[in-house]
Order: sequence, then C-alpha cells, then structure tokens
Amino acid sequence: MNNYKDFEVKDWLEDLKFRRWVYQGESDLFFKNIIENNPHQIPVMDQAREILLSVRGELDILTETEVGTRVSEIMESLPGADLPHFQWWKGNWLRIAAMLILALGIGFGLYKKRGAFEDIRFSLAEKVKPRKVKHMRITNQTDGIQLVNLPDGSSVVLKPNARITYPDRFENNKREVTMAGEAFFEVVKNPSRPFFVYAGSMVTKVKGTSFSIRANEGDDEVKLVVKSGIVEVSAIETKDIKTGREPKKLLLKRNEQVTFNQKNKSMTARVLSKPVLLDLPVEKQDFEFKRTPLSDVFILLEQTYGVVIRFDINAISNCTLTAKLGDEPVAEKMDMICSVVNAKYVLRDGAITVISQGCD
Repeated sequence: MNNYKDFEVKDWLEDLKFRRWVYQGESDLFFKNIIENNPHQIPVMDQAREILLSVRGELDILTETEVGTRVSEIMESLPGADLPHFQWWKGNWLRIAAMLILALGIGFGLYKKRGAFEDIRFSLAEKVKPRKVKHMRITNQTDGIQLVNLPDGSSVVLKPNARITYPDRFENNKREVTMAGEAFFEVVKNPSRPFFVYAGSMVTKVKGTSFSIRANEGDDEVKLVVKSGIVEVSAIETKDIKTGREPKKLLLKRNEQVTFNQKNKSMTARVLSKPVLLDLPVEKQDFEFKRTPLSDVFILLEQTYGVVIRFDINAISNCTLTAKLGDEPVAEKMDMICSVVNAKYVLRDGAITVISQGCD
C-alpha cells in the first residue's frame, strides 16, 4: 500500500495504478477520493498526468511495458538528491525531453508496424515457453461467508458450500471463472478485459460491477441480481442447434434480477426495490462513513466480507473516516481507506494486517 499523501511527481510517474488511471480510467473513484482528501496533491498529480500523456501521445499500440520504459528514461534524466531546491517538473527541458521520447516512440511504432521486428518476436516466442496456468478451486467449507481474492483484485464472497474455480493468472483479453452455489462478486473495472462467470448453463459478462448469483447444483433455475453497473447474461451455448441463431442476450442494470431457466434457456427479468438475493451484509451495505472511527470501519468490513482485519487499536484511536465507498473490491476499499488515514496494509492468507502511525 502506498502513502499517496506524500507523493511527489516522481512517485506518481512510477505508480502503476496511477498510470492505468491516466490511460484507461481504472480506479476512478479511488483517485477522486485521494484528490478530495489531499487537495495539495492536485498540482503534483496534474504534472505527472501531463508527462504521462506526453510520453504516450496518441500511440495506442504502446504496451504498459513500453510506457514504463519511457517513464524510466525520464526518471533517469531527473536531477538527483543533491539539488533539493530545484523544482524539476517546472522546467521546459522536461517537456522537451518528453516530446523527444515521444518522437522516438512514433518512429519506433511505425517501424514496428512495417513488421521489421516480427521475426524477432516470433523467434523469441518459440524459445520461451509460456508458463502453464494453474487452476485454483476453492470451496467454502465453513458455516459462515468466505472471501476469495482473484488474481486481478476482484472480490468474491462465497456462502457455505459454494465454490469457485479460476486460473492463477487471467488471460490478457479476458477473465473467466466458474462457480456453483451462492456468491457475491465485486469485479475490478477493466473494459479491455471483460469478466465472465460461468454458472450452470448461464454465462455472465461484465466489465466491472457488483452482483449476486444463485446457481445451486440440481436447481432448474439460476438467478442473478445486479447491485451496481451493467451485466450481460446469456446461455453458455454459442448458437441454437436447431435455428443456428446466436443465443438471446439480456442486459441488466442496478436493482434488476434475471431468472434463467436451464431447461428451455428462457430468461425472465424484473425490477427489485433492493438488490438483495442472498441476504448477505455486502448486498445491503452502502459503505458511507461520516467521521466514523477507523476501528468501527474495520469491524464493519470484517462482518461484511468475512475477513479478519488485524490492527493496533491504540495506534488508530484518533483516526476517523469520512468517505463514500462504492462497488470496489476489498483491496481497492483498503487502498482508499489507508490513503486517507496515512496507513498501510498487507493482505496475506485471507487476513488483512494494517500498519498505522496514528492520526493527528
């Protein structure tokens, strides 16, 4: 966990999460929260954002690695610690350096388009064997809820006897999981990598949202309720065997429920007054805090997600939180909270440990 409160321009440039926000709009609520609680960071973030956009320009073909390389080139050219009073980001030389790197990048991008590096790329691909994907299968064998954190940072709350299967790393263009039983999902927003949930005969496609699914084995129906965002559901089959047509797809919004009949593949939708399907605390929680003691916030998260949060009650005794969190997964919620109260956390073995120096 990073202490964004004291970040300098160099720190923002190196922060992968910040770069993804600038380029792809990921974690938008997270950074809006940082800005709201740390207004002194606005000019610093603006400088870093301007540099990143200058580095990347209009080259959509640049990968995150290539962007990182160009940022590193700028970092290496920055003045060292022996010039503490020199505000390096205000000099015109940096803009010129960024534009030179961009110009080189344009030439390199066009050169790549001609296919000059294709032979090298394919020869390397032949020599380097891809790592075999390992599939994880987790079944909640407890009497309470169980939190599962997926490789992309998404959260899944499993009810007793529910299970989920997922790879230890998702593919570059999509994220796929299989589940059975009853579960609540909070999916990291990433429009370029849609998230698919296969449950019974139904497939759910989202780009970042929260929803509940009931798909008990042996049941004729699968039910889904949307808490936030937009969800697309359809039958798993790609085409109707008899007609050759694509399966019907249904788009659902907040507070809408679909009932999917696994026998005839029909779908029935209706609007609910509240997005509750599984009677889980997380379905009913709006995560709005107003000068709430931090210890109470952590206790609420523990009860909501079935996760253990370890913290020093004396260290955070003066810490309060004023924020409205949304449908972010647990890790993003912790990022937001810790950035506001100047703390760090470690997520390991299903438990969260918070390290805090206290609040003034």
